[in-house]
Amino acid sequence: MATKKITQLASLAQIDVVTANDVLPIVDISASETKKITAVALVGAGVDNMAATWNNVAVAFNGIKLNVTDTASDATSRLLSLQVGGVDKAYITKAGTMNIAGAMVISGVTTMTGAATAVSSLKSTSDTGGVGYGAGAGGTATQATSKSTGVTLNKICGEITMNNATLNRETAVSFTLTNSAIAANDVVVVNIKSGATANAYNVGVTAVSAGSCRIQVHNLLGGTDLSEAIVLNFAVIKAVAA
Repeated sequence: MATKKITQLASLAQIDVVTANDVLPIVDISASETKKITAVALVGAGVDNMAATWNNVAVAFNGIKLNVTDTASDATSRLLSLQVGGVDKAYITKAGTMNIAGAMVISGVTTMTGAATAVSSLKSTSDTGGVGYGAGAGGTATQATSKSTGVTLNKICGEITMNNATLNRETAVSFTLTNSAIAANDVVVVNIKSGATANAYNVGVTAVSAGSCRIQVHNLLGGTDLSEAIVLNFAVIKAVAA
């Protein structure tokens, strides 16, 4: 074969590379010899021990970057596929869906901007954290006119300050909370936060429908009428019937 510069060789398109068979020349320093290596072996050796130096605060570096030009591909194509013995352990589809076969441990705060669906269960082992809503999910509303006046608050959770109209002894009053976050099968929980005489009231949700619920407050005292601006906390728990 005539001697040619590397730049004079015919190009091999990425799609035509047979990673297990096609070879490149490589200098084996330990043996002082030029040898051949397959593309898959070379890339595998590099991925196994990658290193980089980031040393410019004005540059936004990338540890690993893959930019795919997708002119035609199957819907199941993957941006990343991690396997052990040919079995999927983790992968990311071209649509950005991530699937992890094992447990995922997150030690820091994680923010999800989209919906998350669990096919098993979600549990918290924190003794103080728990499962709930974060800042921005809630809101506040104040009841006008009377304790039976309806309140509108389109939030998944929040605080309602009731009107301080008199609630007679051993008497219950109800009002409607209009809330677009409530679906017909949801569970709405409510409790007294503040502004109430201790052990004087019973509060609960007596009805739930799409877009609203009915909250009832009962004055339990046998000999005292109460005129208090009770502050209630509520939270909507999403639920289904099937």
